[in-house]
Amino acid sequence: MAPHDKTISVAKKAIPSNVRHILLNCDCACFDVDSTMLTCEGIDEMARFAGKYEEVKALTRKAMGGNMSFRQCLKERLDIIQPSTHMINDMIENKPPTMSPGFRELVAAFRSQGTAVYLVSGGFDCLIVPEAAKVDIPPNNVIANRIIFDEQGRYLGFDKTKFTSENGGKARALQYLKDTFSFGRMVMFGDGMTDAEARPPADIFIGFGGNVKREVVKEVSDYYTTSFYSILEVLQQN
Repeated sequence: MAPHDKTISVAKKAIPSNVRHILLNCDCACFDVDSTMLTCEGIDEMARFAGKYEEVKALTRKAMGGNMSFRQCLKERLDIIQPSTHMINDMIENKPPTMSPGFRELVAAFRSQGTAVYLVSGGFDCLIVPEAAKVDIPPNNVIANRIIFDEQGRYLGFDKTKFTSENGGKARALQYLKDTFSFGRMVMFGDGMTDAEARPPADIFIGFGGNVKREVVKEVSDYYTTSFYSILEVLQQN
């Protein structure tokens, strides 16, 4: 028996029938990236790479007090890190992130049943697109923030027109997908409350705790799992 088989058999019994039905019949599956598709948080890794992790961590703690918008927190963290194109390229080449176990197989299973797969993230497209390519998710299927650089590759700011640059952005991103492509049933996967807030327009929210477990996310999930293999087995039964 494979290491995850026992987990699958237990988790399978707990998946409600309505969740199972939507998983098998959804038009679009959207995944968060940080701590969901990938095992790490992109901005934390960027801060570590820049030698600014402790400063960014302190700012994040301050933001969790609720006195700072997501956009303001994003701006202040990037102002601390001051990323450059050279740094980003160096990260991609020398410190690529790890993909969560089962994610690659789950994407393939969704595709095989005709479900479109999108990544919807508050992270940065310059870091996400290279990882998305490893599972054949095209850049057009990545909704994320964009860092703006000057001609010398120095940091200038970020694109404030992007959905996920502000609070509630993931819900707006999914509504855009639904309106643009006439998607019917939609599923959102993620580890955080910003992901849970994307239901609606998502029909169901699958909370993912394979990398970071948050009790508040578990409480609001239509189904909560610590392994993508539990979802994969549902799709493979189709």
